[in-house]
Amino acid sequence: MAVSFQGVTSGLQTDSLISAIMAQESLGVQRLQAKQTQNTSRSAALNTMRTQLDALTVSMSSLYDSFNKRTVSSTDADSTYVSATANKATNGSYEVKVSQVATSAKLSSTMSSGEPTNLAVADPNAAILTSSSGSFAVQGTDGVVKTFQLTNNSLNGLRDAINASGAGVSAAIVNTGQGTNPYQLVLTAKDTTTGNTATGTGSTGGKVTLAAIANQDATATSVVSSLGISSGTITGTFSDPTGLSGGLSSSGSNIAQDALFSINGIEMTRQSNTVKDAVDGVTFTLKKGDTSNATTLTVAQDKTSASTAMQDVITKYNAIITAYKDATTTTKSSDGVTITPGVLTNDVVARSVISQLRAVMAGSPEGLPSSATFKSTAQLGLKTNVDGTLSLDATVFQAAMDKDPVGVQNVFNFSGSSTSGSVSVAAGGSKTASGAVSFNVTYGTGGAVTGSLTVGSTTYSGLTGTNGTLSAPVGSLLEGLTLNVTASSSGTLNLSKGIGTQLQGLISSLTSYNGTIESTRTSLDEQNKTLTSRIESAQVLLDKRQAALKKQFDNMEATISQLRTVSGGLSSLG
Repeated sequence: MAVSFQGVTSGLQTDSLISAIMAQESLGVQRLQAKQTQNTSRSAALNTMRTQLDALTVSMSSLYDSFNKRTVSSTDADSTYVSATANKATNGSYEVKVSQVATSAKLSSTMSSGEPTNLAVADPNAAILTSSSGSFAVQGTDGVVKTFQLTNNSLNGLRDAINASGAGVSAAIVNTGQGTNPYQLVLTAKDTTTGNTATGTGSTGGKVTLAAIANQDATATSVVSSLGISSGTITGTFSDPTGLSGGLSSSGSNIAQDALFSINGIEMTRQSNTVKDAVDGVTFTLKKGDTSNATTLTVAQDKTSASTAMQDVITKYNAIITAYKDATTTTKSSDGVTITPGVLTNDVVARSVISQLRAVMAGSPEGLPSSATFKSTAQLGLKTNVDGTLSLDATVFQAAMDKDPVGVQNVFNFSGSSTSGSVSVAAGGSKTASGAVSFNVTYGTGGAVTGSLTVGSTTYSGLTGTNGTLSAPVGSLLEGLTLNVTASSSGTLNLSKGIGTQLQGLISSLTSYNGTIESTRTSLDEQNKTLTSRIESAQVLLDKRQAALKKQFDNMEATISQLRTVSGGLSSLG
């Protein structure tokens, strides 16, 4: 324990005096430290607001996606014959009859009296070649021939070599457990295609073929009789074969077949059971053929997903409003004397952010035509509460979705219409001007597009595009606008920015690297660096001041002690 001899001579509490003096002289540093703490708290609160704004942007994007979701109901409760999924599809009903599903070609053993007559052996590890190695060729229904050398002289080795060849087939060995040769080699085409393509036409189209090579760069390979793989010939070279004839091929029911079906009475054929190109936005999965059964599939708007996504947007928005309210609430101490302002009380930046956010959410889409079914979020069931938060009347929202789902979507999204059937709006964004835009485009060979766009009194000419698309210049009033063009045409576009598009543009301007929030936080960081430097410099001076005071009081004590000694000596002389 340290022993203090303060005021031994003078009787003064010198340590207390020094502390009191230093406390008074440290007030300047304390004010700097308080400002630094305030800046740190303010920066953290603004960063929380930025994170919440980013979450609101993501939620709004999810709302966009939910408008594209569809439900599909079916009269085939167990999806025995056909099932379907839909996205961005037009609502409607489709009657589907499946006559025949697509199947892969398969090369397997021919059976006689319940036992395999070929492609089967007693032991899959036993030698199948009369020599240590041999050459083979395999061809799938795609018509592509692959050749390989067999190094593992067994049925297992043949299977592995086929699978490693890159051919459009997969090989497996099945143990039937019957007969003297229970281990069967089975080759299955990877695609359900009949081979009616440029590379798969001809006698081998729709078949799987396996052969021992008997020409070109390899000699004939003799295999055990139970396999029944005959010699075949290839055209081209061994390393680059272009055709295969001969060998063992699939036949009869093992030949690939196309899917045969009808949609609303229109007969169709596909080489796959997954059909994506029959109805825009709908994917049909064909499962079983039976012309006596018709399945009705009904595509409808997924109102539940849209309502859930809309509620999430409101929840994210309300979180921002509530957090701001908490950060601006002034509190009092229990005695009612000390008043502590919130970290964002009277914060100009935060107040501006909230004001702009509220204005967008309570506003209307820009540029919607007068004929639009819905022109505000209030018509969709969104309500502003007394405390500034939002709430959703789900019944009103779903009724609006039933009445005009595209109209609901246009309240939030960027949308555009065209007076020409040859030009449509593919995309637009928060930087794209709303309202009327004139266009004059020329459609050329190979989808090349040239043309001009005029908004107000500003014309952007000499624009070029490819693949039937034309985009406005970056940095222009129409930045982000992309058009789909199918023929030369001229006319007018009417562009609208929904509140979601406006909101995402606002949030981007607030939260980007050079945005309002980040610029403010950067400024606060710079202020704190300056404050740190000032505090450190002031603390050095305070430390020196404290040392000087201690020295002064120590000298005072020594002087008083000396005076008392002299006084005592003089008294003794008397």
